[in-house]
Amino acid sequence: MGNIGIGGNVTIEVKSPAGELLQVIKAANRIPDEGLNYFRDLTGGAVGRPDYQAIGTGSAAPAASDTGLGSLVLSKQIDRRIDADKEVTFQTIFLSDEGNDNTISEIGLFYGSILIARALLSPTIEKTSEFELTISHQITFIYEAG
Repeated sequence: MGNIGIGGNVTIEVKSPAGELLQVIKAANRIPDEGLNYFRDLTGGAVGRPDYQAIGTGSAAPAASDTGLGSLVLSKQIDRRIDADKEVTFQTIFLSDEGNDNTISEIGLFYGSILIARALLSPTIEKTSEFELTISHQITFIYEAG
């Protein structure tokens, strides 16, 4: 008997409004219990694809019991889905005029009100109109033969 696992990472590209890459920040996803139940329901056809990502200013470490971000700043619909071998990536662009004057420290992937995955950022991002953020939430499916 084997084991199936779900994990992932978040990559944040900080870009100038002209598209110049200024910084890349990577963080590990935590898939809380609510997210694991989402994947259970997804395999049974009871729910649809993740539909938005959110940025926040919370600082608590991601936990299995999480049901949302610590302090939501802004949520946006997912712009793009990229499928690859045993993984899927959801991308959302937060424009230069969105979420400004906040210290972005957490990222969440959602289906409706269901928190699928959450990541805490280090370093944090002082969001200003000087740049935009491209957030890529990658979910990886792993099988280990037992």
